Amino acid sequence: MGAPSVRIARVGAPRREPGVWRSMMTLSLVRVSLVLFGLGRTIQFVRRLDRGRADCAAPDAATARSIEASVAKAAALFPGRALCLEQSLTLYALLRRSSVSARLRLGVQSYPFAAHAWVEAGGEPFNDIAEHIAFYVPLEDLLP
Repeated sequence: MGAPSVRIARVGAPRREPGVWRSMMTLSLVRVSLVLFGLGRTIQFVRRLDRGRADCAAPDAATARSIEASVAKAAALFPGRALCLEQSLTLYALLRRSSVSARLRLGVQSYPFAAHAWVEAGGEPFNDIAEHIAFYVPLEDLLP
């Protein structure tokens, strides 16, 4: 028998991108938190996920789009229907955990009344298209 191999993570080593499984688990936690604690406390929970996390080298756009794709796949496989708020909170949390500077945006449409949530990174919508969110007036930013 040989010595067991030990895997050592180097300081500053790039983090692995979250896949569909991790996106699904985060989406589940977000949904449970919204049901049990409401929007305000869920936002506080999501804020804590990246607290104390130093922004390392800025990840490339491909990394951010890969995270967006994994959240979209998880939402498609999610039991029931994952609402835009749940998907956006999940995407925001995973992007911030991967050191991507992102903003959660909430908007409303007056007539007929509708509300919508999306994530912006680099000034552009990530999990929606600009033509769709143009119908919504953004509320004050809840997350930096």
